[in-house]
Amino acid sequence: MFKTIRILTLISTFALLLNCCNNVNKIDISETYKPIDIQRFEQDLFAIPVDSIWDYVPQMEEKYGNFFDLFNQQIIRIGGTNQLNYDKKLASFLTDPDIQGTLSEVNKTFGTQELKCKKELSEAWARFAVLFPEIALPKIMTHISGFNQSIVVDSGLVSISLDKYLGINHKYYQMLRTPMYMQYNMHPQKIASDAVSALAITEFGYQPETDNLMSQMIYYGKIHILADALLPGSPDTLKWGYTPAQLEWCKKNEREIWLSLVDKNALFSTSAKEINRMIHPAPFTAAYSRKSPGGLGQWIGYQIVKSYLKHNKSVTLQELMRDNDYQKILNTSYYRP
Repeated sequence: MFKTIRILTLISTFALLLNCCNNVNKIDISETYKPIDIQRFEQDLFAIPVDSIWDYVPQMEEKYGNFFDLFNQQIIRIGGTNQLNYDKKLASFLTDPDIQGTLSEVNKTFGTQELKCKKELSEAWARFAVLFPEIALPKIMTHISGFNQSIVVDSGLVSISLDKYLGINHKYYQMLRTPMYMQYNMHPQKIASDAVSALAITEFGYQPETDNLMSQMIYYGKIHILADALLPGSPDTLKWGYTPAQLEWCKKNEREIWLSLVDKNALFSTSAKEINRMIHPAPFTAAYSRKSPGGLGQWIGYQIVKSYLKHNKSVTLQELMRDNDYQKILNTSYYRP
């Protein structure tokens, strides 16, 4: 699926045998780690002289391939380079005062060269390649989206919208009236976990036999298990995007949350409203306390999958990620908080 980026040496059979689910935090990358190249697309884009855009289009297309077209058509939505007025639309974007201000803030926060998260992402990509050597790793790029998507995924690439990670309470987020629960995760330290989640979701898509709350809970539980394996040193608060108080609330109320789902027969609900309320980001999970975090269904799903691995020690992480029998995982998790 992805164009291969050769950052890893051959993985031994012995290394693969070590990586069962009970050892996911002990993946040895000492012989396979190599720094990845994070391409700074926005730096090349804004270096284009606006009076000679057509001279630079071939260079951008050659260097960035499909992403250049994706950026034009789907991120900033000015159309493709086959349009006669494309140069004028791109020039308008590049010289827009608000976009120029955003670029200035991005450069102030991240600099213009290597990102601080490069080592963390390099290690995560190396762990992924140890676990799944048959999957070609995507390139990593950065861009400015005009405060649209945080992470863009396409065939062979993961691109990070740096203007979505300028920091909590940044003046632009205040101007845009971005909700605080969203701002809480819009800082540079969140880039690695968001990129890892994007990689996991892309490679291991949601394939339910029946799309219900239980299936989505366990699916996202698996995604978080993989994130644990790829980012073993990252704090839970950072990976989950929860405050310490919210995470503590989850732990204290785990049993009550589970019993309420069972009592209400909500696990097998196919209601989009019910699923969205339990799965998607929000200031809090509406069915529970205002002290709860959003996406509480994902957290319970994660506990179920952890219980499944505990009671099925022979299951490898590779097998887990390819297992879409969510009902079986629930049944054999023996989850009893």
